[in-house]
Amino acid sequence: MSSTLITLRELISEQLFPLPASFGDESDLYLEGLDSMALMQLILLLEESFSIRLEPADLGRENFQSLRSIEDLILKKQTL
Repeated sequence: MSSTLITLRELISEQLFPLPASFGDESDLYLEGLDSMALMQLILLLEESFSIRLEPADLGRENFQSLRSIEDLILKKQTL
């Protein structure tokens, strides 16, 4: 597991809602409890923790569906 995925799992579990041990990198965060309020908090956490800036075009549901999709978004933003 990449350090980004580990950090994401910790951020979500500690700051937003607990993720069960069985929660995989491709599991659906929306089914686990990610709602609009948690999403706004997550966006702020990502920008602060990973020194990225998310634009309105980045905020589609598909970018926040799973830990893996968030990791892909972070890596894309960090290379810009």
